[in-house]
Amino acid sequence: MKILPIIFTSIFLFFSNDIVTVEEIRDSYKYCNASKEKADQFYTLTEKAMQNEDAVFKGYHGAALALKASFVWNPFTKLSYFNKGKKMIDEAIASDPGNIELRMIRLSIQSNAPKIAGYYKNIDEDKMFLIENVESSSPLELKKYIKGYISHAPIFTKP
Repeated sequence: MKILPIIFTSIFLFFSNDIVTVEEIRDSYKYCNASKEKADQFYTLTEKAMQNEDAVFKGYHGAALALKASFVWNPFTKLSYFNKGKKMIDEAIASDPGNIELRMIRLSIQSNAPKIAGYYKNIDEDKMFLIENVESSSPLELKKYIKGYISHAPIFTKP
């Protein structure tokens, strides 16, 4: 009978190691465009997080796919990754349009995507949404994260 609690504890520890938090994803997102390796790590992290059905995780995975496109040389593969990514981001926002974090994700992808990709139509809208809603966002960690993005993103810092 003493073996049963050990088995349950082992199973719990095995599965809990695969739980990805939004904080881990946010930390990884800050640096994911630094290199192909960082982008791959971010993609793997967001892929694990897709077990969670929250729209934010879907938005970050869409961003990971769009970013993955920038490190691929084949134009068809590049376009495929980018289109899948933008579709996931837009679906996440459609399911939760008032989510400031999703708007930040879309803004960061659209403001860095080449114009030829045609994914830039929401830049002004999302930029204004962030400015108007950052102070009322919660929890405090999310508010700091969004403010950090605003203070460093070229879309906000360039005239």
